[in-house]
Amino acid sequence: MVPAQPSKEGDLPRGKLALTMDPRVYSQKLPEIKLPHKRILGLDLASSCGATFCDVVPGTLVTESLLYGGQWDLSVSKHDTNSLRYVRLKQFLYVTQPALIFYEEVKFTGQAAPPGMRRNIQALIARAVVGAQVVQGLCAVLTTWCEENDVPCEAIPIGTLKKYGTGKGNANKKDMIRSCNARFGTDFEADDYEHTGVDNIADSMFLCAMGVQHYSEGIA
Repeated sequence: MVPAQPSKEGDLPRGKLALTMDPRVYSQKLPEIKLPHKRILGLDLASSCGATFCDVVPGTLVTESLLYGGQWDLSVSKHDTNSLRYVRLKQFLYVTQPALIFYEEVKFTGQAAPPGMRRNIQALIARAVVGAQVVQGLCAVLTTWCEENDVPCEAIPIGTLKKYGTGKGNANKKDMIRSCNARFGTDFEADDYEHTGVDNIADSMFLCAMGVQHYSEGIA
């Protein structure tokens, strides 16, 4: 993570963040959880995983807090088995110690290609299915870990997340990034998100903000 400038919503990361694979190294970039604080995690599950943390005090209404956002490298190399990413996800959860998790719910739906589209449709669908299978596997590991460790977690549908972030349930990635910049004071470049992955960070920030809001309003 990189130093952030203060904003109305809290201190937030600015610019491109380097990816880290080892969960223990990533956790060292986070502040130590100081009692009686509890850690809320917004998680955008993917090979380039968006993760945003916020520590809050139970029993208090949160009006302003610090968000610590970034990307975590959850990819595997050609020499690794695919199950290694699931092992690393469990380790990530153990070392970051979240007490509440909000994550993006991803559903794969096949759509018919427009007439005349000159693409290898079968290859595109196969690639999308593989990606969906990876995310579904990560979701299964996440929810199982939460059950085993008595950590509440909630899946947020994509449309709900987009509406929370931008006011529009059909917002695109650039809309979400620009809204993140406006709301949280980040300066992410919307046009280059495919290379930087800042769309994952933006999603995780909104997920974490939703978690903080629901947690605060539910116990205050």
